[in-house]
Amino acid sequence: MVRWSLRKTLLPLMLLCAHWTHAADTQAPFQVVSGDLPPYAIEGQPASPGVHVEVVEQMLQRAGTPLKVGFVPWARAITLAKLGPRTAILPLTRTPEREAHFKWLVKLDTQHFVFINRSGEPAVSSLEQARKLRIVVLRGSPNLAQLLNRDVPPSQIAEATRVEDMLRLVERGIVDALYGGNVINLEKIRASGRDPARFQVGMRVESADMWLAGSKDLSDSEQQAWQQAYDGMLRDGALARIYRGYHLPLP
Repeated sequence: MVRWSLRKTLLPLMLLCAHWTHAADTQAPFQVVSGDLPPYAIEGQPASPGVHVEVVEQMLQRAGTPLKVGFVPWARAITLAKLGPRTAILPLTRTPEREAHFKWLVKLDTQHFVFINRSGEPAVSSLEQARKLRIVVLRGSPNLAQLLNRDVPPSQIAEATRVEDMLRLVERGIVDALYGGNVINLEKIRASGRDPARFQVGMRVESADMWLAGSKDLSDSEQQAWQQAYDGMLRDGALARIYRGYHLPLP
């Protein structure tokens, strides 16, 4: 009777411990987020979702973690990836200010930050000139800090939620220029049906790498698998084919 009682008592405990062990070994769901940043990530175009979206989705497929990228406002995407759990973001510019807050998973590209304003007005060709202008940047981007670090007065800088909003502010003369990635902004001008001749590109201020980054709870083994899948795409030509589809040079 005593032996039977002990077994009757221990069996639920053993089952409970097994449940806890299984729960500990089971990882939380994984997600990848982005904003509308053409041509790298294009919201509302499932047949042509952006070059980085296609690269990352194929990379994840090859690594055995198939997933579709979800679109949210850019500032929210950054918050989700920074706080987690198990959230990746693309394409995130790698900066010293962000370095400790994310796990840097796979380098995707390089972008250049420029001023863009209306044609027919003086192009923004110097920082001295920029300090006297009203400038808009994308909220959540590193562009605000880049301008502040170059002594552009905070009172001269506005922040917009979307690239589309930045372009409208420039078109309507509410701001004098926008500051941001050259490829993203020029592609948004073209894709939105605007005449590119109505805009002009000014000086390049800075360049930085763009990454698939994520919350720090993503594992080293996952990062290694994703990097190996990316390297395989580079070797077998899949990466080049995706970039050609967007008429972009291979990074």
